[in-house]
Amino acid sequence: MKLIHIIIISLIFTGCTVIKRDNVKNYKENYTSKKVIPKIEKYSKYGNPKTYKVFGIKYKTLQTHVGYSEKGIASWYGKKFHGKLTSTREVYNMYNITAAHKSLPIPCYAKVTNLSNNKSLIVRINDRGPFKKGRIIDLSYAAAKKLDFIKQGTARVLVEAIDVKKNNY
Repeated sequence: MKLIHIIIISLIFTGCTVIKRDNVKNYKENYTSKKVIPKIEKYSKYGNPKTYKVFGIKYKTLQTHVGYSEKGIASWYGKKFHGKLTSTREVYNMYNITAAHKSLPIPCYAKVTNLSNNKSLIVRINDRGPFKKGRIIDLSYAAAKKLDFIKQGTARVLVEAIDVKKNNY
């Protein structure tokens, strides 16, 4: 009986290791910090509840991203969430140009401008966050790198949602 338990546990750990190695390999091969091109996408049936709670705070998901614009503090997220599921049930890849937002419906696209250096890029918002007080958007590692604020950790930004139908980007 003990031998069966040892074999099962070994298989579980071996299986996890293989999956993890495959994921890391895929992330490196699929490094896509290239320009994001907005396209019309249906909002996810997951990740867009009317309201949700995180750390005891209630958030409301907007019905549309069209017309959204806000200045505030951006942060970035990387290795800690790399390989985990986003709110849209996609696997987070820190090397893709993506972002997390508390209230914009997902997925959607936004232009993010670093107000200290005027660098900007378009991101695909596919996750929820940031849930740290005073922050309006969490960018992937690759997006923060392109906006040049990896070392600082945060930056003052302008976030402008993109209306793909109007090609306002």
